[in-house]
Amino acid sequence: MSQKVLVLDLTHGGEVLCSEYRKSGAEVTAVDIYHTATPELTGSLAAEGIRVLDTAPAEDFDLAVAPIHCPERLLGAARCGRVISHHEAVGELARFDVPVIEVTGARAKTSACHVLAHILQSQGRRVLLHTSRGLAMIADGERILLRHKVSIAPASILTLSKERHDADVVIAEVSLGGTGVGDVSVVTTIGDNYGIAANTRKAFDGKVQMVSGAKANVVFPEAERDLWRPHVPPEVGITTFGPSGDVDVALPKAIELGHGAKLDVVTKERCYHARLPGTFLAASYTTAISSALAAASSLGVGLEEATASLSKFKGVPGRGELIREAGCYAIRERNPGVSAGSIDWNIKVLEEVYGQDDIGLVLDPVSQKVCEKLDLDDVNRALASRPSVKGRYIINMPGINRNADFRRIGSFHEVRGKHRLMVYCTKEGYL
Repeated sequence: MSQKVLVLDLTHGGEVLCSEYRKSGAEVTAVDIYHTATPELTGSLAAEGIRVLDTAPAEDFDLAVAPIHCPERLLGAARCGRVISHHEAVGELARFDVPVIEVTGARAKTSACHVLAHILQSQGRRVLLHTSRGLAMIADGERILLRHKVSIAPASILTLSKERHDADVVIAEVSLGGTGVGDVSVVTTIGDNYGIAANTRKAFDGKVQMVSGAKANVVFPEAERDLWRPHVPPEVGITTFGPSGDVDVALPKAIELGHGAKLDVVTKERCYHARLPGTFLAASYTTAISSALAAASSLGVGLEEATASLSKFKGVPGRGELIREAGCYAIRERNPGVSAGSIDWNIKVLEEVYGQDDIGLVLDPVSQKVCEKLDLDDVNRALASRPSVKGRYIINMPGINRNADFRRIGSFHEVRGKHRLMVYCTKEGYL
């Protein structure tokens, strides 16, 4: 008798899992719990012999697969022999022929992936890089974009494993935790361990799967050692970053916008040095750089060579990107991770490290296929302690409620040059 599998959620890659289980001969039922599936998608699944329902049926199933952020109540009356997350399912189904570095975290994961890709390509490796910025091949100092719009839901890793790209190593960003497929598993930070699944679980519950399923090495902040260490398998190595960790980084306390910055990379044995270009907010990249260096070290890359390569790293477009326009500087943040917390962090860095005291903040809350929406009230609360923000503006997007603290504008160009520094934040992406 074939295995009966119940897959919840067709918004975050559930259809990929459905197809894979069906190919293995399973009897598959898909549940569109958020009612977002298009007729084309449901028709395609039906053509594969997959049943699509709006709610979980009161039937017996050998296996149920649900996203980590899905409340258990959505399993309804279904009786399931085993319940696993989308992350765990991908960990069981995906196989790669080359080393994989999986990166998750509450902040800096995209930038960490790009820093690590830069380091590894400088060692002559062909890097397949999968992040919220797209799928790209990084080699010989060049970036070849393969796909622009990609998901970083766990099922995207399963899709990658089937595509057989000509790469020496895969670096993959994963949202809300990890799958455990990585030879190196990186957690940039747990942050405030925010609630998921209607606050019935925590972000930790998603990320711990990656740590507990790691194959060879785990990388996490030294400050979070007590949180992650108990879940690391005995045979798996640990490399930490940050203060008192195996790898830490330091920058000058004051940096001038548009100018390079000296980077010190500190280990327990010695210190290495490089000079970062002035094309990005170096002070906003400390987590990304230190976690990437720790990951590179766990792969056997010498820290002297890894550090030296960073002198040619120009930053990630849309992540603390520094541009000059109309005789003034502007910071570009364009990514799904834009939030009140990320805005507050960057403004704090601009005040304390870069000495900025006249900042105009422009928000474009696109929220295109992004789980966490941009909350203007949260942004206002964060900015209450940021006196440098002299102007608040919001792009006039349909469906956005009026907010007295933000002046509505039609485009960025309306306020260009009104402040010494403009910070443009666009909330978008494909999670």
